[in-house]
Amino acid sequence: MDGDPSARATSRALRRSRRRHYLSEGDWVDSLYKAYITAIIAGLALFYLTIALGSATVGADTLATIEDRGAGVIGLGIAVVVALGLRSGARGGPLAPEPADVMYLLLAPVSRASVLRSAALRQLRGVVLVPALAGAVAGSIAADRLGGTRVEWIAAGATFGVLVALTAWGSALVASGSRMSLHRANVVAAIVIAWSVIDVATTSATAPTAQIGRIALLPLTASAFALLGVLLAVGVATSGLVLVGGVSLEALRRRARLVGELRFAATLQDMRSVIVLHRELAQELPRSRPWVNVRSVRGGPCWQRDWRGLARWPAGRAVRVVILSAVAGLACVAVWNGTEAFVVVAGVAVFVAGIDAVEGLAQETDHPVRPEQYPIPWGDLILAHLVAPVCLLAVTGIVGLVVFGLVAGTASAFTVAAIVLLPAALAGTAGAATSVVLGAPTPTLFLDFGFPEFGTLWLILRQVLAPAVAIAAFVPVVVAHDAVASGDSPSAAAMSAILLPLAFVGAASIFLRSRKAVVR
Repeated sequence: MDGDPSARATSRALRRSRRRHYLSEGDWVDSLYKAYITAIIAGLALFYLTIALGSATVGADTLATIEDRGAGVIGLGIAVVVALGLRSGARGGPLAPEPADVMYLLLAPVSRASVLRSAALRQLRGVVLVPALAGAVAGSIAADRLGGTRVEWIAAGATFGVLVALTAWGSALVASGSRMSLHRANVVAAIVIAWSVIDVATTSATAPTAQIGRIALLPLTASAFALLGVLLAVGVATSGLVLVGGVSLEALRRRARLVGELRFAATLQDMRSVIVLHRELAQELPRSRPWVNVRSVRGGPCWQRDWRGLARWPAGRAVRVVILSAVAGLACVAVWNGTEAFVVVAGVAVFVAGIDAVEGLAQETDHPVRPEQYPIPWGDLILAHLVAPVCLLAVTGIVGLVVFGLVAGTASAFTVAAIVLLPAALAGTAGAATSVVLGAPTPTLFLDFGFPEFGTLWLILRQVLAPAVAIAAFVPVVVAHDAVASGDSPSAAAMSAILLPLAFVGAASIFLRSRKAVVR
């Protein structure tokens, strides 16, 4: 019955009918407008990001280093992405069909592979779009810095982005289709990453992911091994499509429910709900036993509660925060070398780490009625919950400090990193707390402004203001780089610029202290 052509035709007819139903409720002008806006955003991103990330030409020594180590280093980054894909697939991803498809089509006498393969191909269009655009932007930037024809670099960058997306997406499909356990997925991911680390350490490019990395450098160093990268990416994606029918229906049903709720929460801009649903989707549960016994911790109730919660972090969350700190350090290296726009990457990394660190405050916001029974104002309670997260981010920030100093290779970089460490911890915590406390916007937001356009702008600002607090913490690195270029002391310049992030932290603290508990 699985191979019955009439059954496959029926499922296709159902999809076409549903698509016609969706199209009948919409307006073709709206679809044209969305495509128009997407094209404009893509064009602006390609143009302005190229300008923002600078156009300084690298030296001959740096160019030689990129030729020798570039493929291996890029391959290590791809290996990390593949590891994330394997872990996602072990939990049932990357597909998230609608609940109706899971309940009716996948339980009907129809080939599951044909139903899921069609859904996978529809998902693939969105999977490759953003990486292709990002790769094109990176290629345009590389053309200015590394030399060569811009068209070649853009084509190589876009192709590289598509192939990386295919590899990660295909890895997730293979893991889910073969019902790979999370333990086995972690083992395979560790092997892939270890192979790439050996490549970086030995200045070689033997790992499979390094062959995909060669594609990004084709305008600089042509290699026949790049064809292996293309075959690898296409082969992994094809294997995923072949195995897609073996996915667990229980995992698909759970994922379909959670993804639907996640999209709804994201539409409402309810950050706390998005975080909780994402952790549930990733099956990220607290440890039954804490890493360290913190019952004897002295201090106020908020201090004790926060540390007890942090002691029960799952290993994945702890590793994520450390990696984000290292990413912030690497972004600071890029800023130190003249690409000032990477302060955004550093700030966003610390902001995301802060979202994990302020879990105690986030749990407090889940029960907004309780603070009415406490002998302390809600605003003071918020600030009391931020002390432990600041300490945590300051400790994990040492990883970023070491990465920044070692990769930059100068004593001045270590000094600047030490100056920025505490403001970054404060700003990351304040920005994350602001995002969590904001909650969902009021239903009458557009009516309050009078004009829908103003309401839309405010919705955008609500999401930008909180990360901006964390991004401001790394402005002293930009000032220090300018000081080095002009022959001044980078440490003194960084110290003089510390007032800006501290002002942002102060403004966020005043805002947080003025908040009142709001029932969701």
